Amino acid sequence: MEKENSKNKNSKRSLIMKFRVSPDEVKLIEERAAKTNLCSTSAYLRKMAITGVIVNVNLTELAELNKSLINIGANINQIARRVNSTNRFYEDDIKYIMEVNEEIWQSLKSVQSKLRSL
Repeated sequence: MEKENSKNKNSKRSLIMKFRVSPDEVKLIEERAAKTNLCSTSAYLRKMAITGVIVNVNLTELAELNKSLINIGANINQIARRVNSTNRFYEDDIKYIMEVNEEIWQSLKSVQSKLRSL
């Protein structure tokens, strides 16, 4: 940080912060700043740095859900093969599909709830 030596000596903002960006990043920052009602890119950057939301996402729960869905899909596929080869559908198969359907919905609701709380 450096002290500003120019015209804004009476300003509360007397320090300058510098950081490096690529040309693509400058373009993106300027585009985003233009979409706000703030008067300058500097005001946009200051606002985002001070009050912007930082979201840290832990994807382990989604990875576990994905793994479960793959396993469930494989089990349902086995049931479908058996039904196609024997033309018989068993009560246990229906019960299993209903139970895993409920598990899937509960897992998705949990993930959705956590996303909404961000």
